[in-house]
Amino acid sequence: MSMLQQNMANDLAGETPDGLAPLIAQIRARCGPALRAVVLYGSTRRNANVHDGLVDLMAIVEDYRAVHGIGLTAMLNHLLPPNVYYLEAGADDERVRCKFIIVSERNFHTRTGGGLDGYFWARFTQPCRLVWNADEAAADFVTECRARAAAHFATEAVRLGDGEIGARDFWIRAISATYSCELRPEPPGAADALIGRDPAFWDGLSETLLPEVPGVTATGDHAWRIELSASRRLVGRLRWTLRRGWSKALNLARLLKAAGTFANGVDYLSWKLERHSGIKVEVTDAMRRHPRLASWKLLIRMWRNGALG
Repeated sequence: MSMLQQNMANDLAGETPDGLAPLIAQIRARCGPALRAVVLYGSTRRNANVHDGLVDLMAIVEDYRAVHGIGLTAMLNHLLPPNVYYLEAGADDERVRCKFIIVSERNFHTRTGGGLDGYFWARFTQPCRLVWNADEAAADFVTECRARAAAHFATEAVRLGDGEIGARDFWIRAISATYSCELRPEPPGAADALIGRDPAFWDGLSETLLPEVPGVTATGDHAWRIELSASRRLVGRLRWTLRRGWSKALNLARLLKAAGTFANGVDYLSWKLERHSGIKVEVTDAMRRHPRLASWKLLIRMWRNGALG
């Protein structure tokens, strides 16, 4: 196991909040023997009280058809991963809620290893926890994919520009760039706050990854110099410009797809789009009865209102 993989394995084995067992049990029941691993990610990883808010979980499965059967749901999950679902578990006084995504081993391996869209490689470079795994091979698989994600993220982040930069500032710049690929960028300081919650993790990634990236040299303790040729600088600008447009389109498509898989999916889509755009659209009962059709109507209304730029 490489040093990078060991760092990721240590992170996956870190402390997790109590109260996730009912959710994991329901995900296991839903996915059956095809389930390989469950990963906790996002801000709830740091929340001691999982009953407050929505937990983010990822279910990695062997094959979509083993979970969804043969049909449109499995096809959409493969073509535009992940599918998003809502789940509640536990007694009323200890109710815990989660948004969980389903992705196949094949998709997860491919999309953490590269590509223009950073949904997987940017998200799962960040600290997360392995809360259930079928066997050691499944744990090793998640570790390997996260290491691949981090290596690709570092390579793409170097292309953001040359000059001298500290290890933490390097990742703040990288995370900020991925935020610009969302439908609505996060507020100023969000990337700084994210990196600041796990400084040792990000410093360790820099020490492990940056010496392997061409054009990067160490200048001191957690400090680096990035030197890019004119062609690499140009390619970097083009890639990040294309990434912003492509990722926004894919993220919008994922939201539309979620309207058909999420419980109260149209309400979720309306809330999500309002959160990203600031414009509220009232959801009717008819829209709830036909979520996939309504999602397109909702998109058109949002576009007419200027919510999608």
